[in-house]
Parts: sequence; C-alpha cells; structure tokens
Amino acid sequence: MQKEQNITIFHIQRKDGSSLFLHPFSDSELLLKLNDKVKIIGKYGREPRVESLTMFRNDLYRYIETSVKSWISDIRFIPRFILSAAAFLVIYLFTSFVIRDPVPMIDELALSLGGSIALFFILAKRDQNSDKSSKKRLELRILIDKIVFEEDSFVKEIEEILYHNESVDKAALIESISSYDDSNFKNGKDKDIKQIVSYLDKIFSSRIYRKKIDNLNKSDANRIAKWVNDNKIDLSLFAIYKKLKKKIYM
Repeated sequence: MQKEQNITIFHIQRKDGSSLFLHPFSDSELLLKLNDKVKIIGKYGREPRVESLTMFRNDLYRYIETSVKSWISDIRFIPRFILSAAAFLVIYLFTSFVIRDPVPMIDELALSLGGSIALFFILAKRDQNSDKSSKKRLELRILIDKIVFEEDSFVKEIEEILYHNESVDKAALIESISSYDDSNFKNGKDKDIKQIVSYLDKIFSSRIYRKKIDNLNKSDANRIAKWVNDNKIDLSLFAIYKKLKKKIYM
C-alpha cells in the first residue's frame, strides 16, 4: 500500500432497524496492511445508532486481535520451532547421560517431547504479549478509531430499495430479480458500486449462490422460491446484489 487509497465502509439500515455493515476487514491480510496512507471512509443512508457503531467498532477490534495473533504466530514460528527442538535435544541428552537412574528410552522421549511442546506454547504466549504485537494492535486500533461516517445519497437509495424488497411479496421480488430497472442507483458512483459489490461477493460467494446466480435467468419463480426457503437466503439483499452487478456490466 504505497500510494494513498480509500476504503469505504457502508452502513445499511434495514426495515426492522437492524444494522448491516459492509466492509473488507474480515480479510486479515488487508487489515494488517493498513497504514496512515489508507483513508477509511464510512457512509450511511439513515444515521446509525450509537450502539450500532460501538458494536461495529468492537467487531473490528476482534478482527484486529485475531489477525495480529495469526500474524505474530506466523513470523515467530521458525524461532519457536528451533528453540523447542533445542529444548527437546537438551532434555533428551540430560535424561540419557546425566541422570544415572535407569530410565527407559520411551520415558526419555516422552519427557523430551513434553518439555519441547510446553516451551513452544510458552513462547507463543510470550509472543502474543510482546511489544511487537502490542504495537501492531495499537496502530490498527488507532486507524479504526479515526473512521468517520457521513451521510451518502447512494447508501440512502440502497436502503430505500432494501425496504421495498423487504415489504413486497417474495414471488414479486423473485420475478424482479432477473429484470433490470435503469432508474435504480442513480446516485451511485462507479467506484462505490464496485466496492459494495466486492463486499457482497463475499457474502454471496458460496457454491449455492454461484450456481444459482449463473442460472437465475433460466429458473422459474417456483424453483427460485424453493431455493430461497431451503437455503434461508437473504432474498431482499440478494436482489440488490444482482441489480448492482448488472449496473456494473451495463
């Protein structure tokens, strides 16, 4: 991430008042590469409740914790392995040649293996609490705390369409999925549309969705309705996803 770039977080409020945050930070690799040159922008339609933003921030903190643990574990694995192997060898030689009591070889191996495994996990715990990992956590938390949300007409338009989708009959919504209304998403910039589609791609990336997306236009409403019920599909959001993808390729 050498050049300055933007990452946009979208807050979408559903008809029942619940919040949906669309963002890329479930990707640990991307999260760990964040720095001061990356500008993170939050956009909303209807203003989110304070408690929703607090819960979202805490979710991001959990992503940071998981990502940093994985990161420090990876970069410190070789040193931990070497030290643990050395501990195995030292314990084995000590029990074999220093201790004069007759100890069966299987016991010597068990003691050596147990000692090396114990050291491996002790070192792993120490690494998790090291200055290096603490500094990384702090840097990422500061970047997350700087996120500011602002009102956006495109997100408001998505919310209005989502409200409509959640209100209409399933059969009517299913029928509308395969059609394209050019009046939709008039306020969306190409960059925002592509970014929000990339987030929705991850939500709807399972084999179940991919197969149905490819064959959606060939399926009748009854078959799609059965698919929706059998797989507990978020049909209202899925309909928006389909239309946004069509917008990109128009």
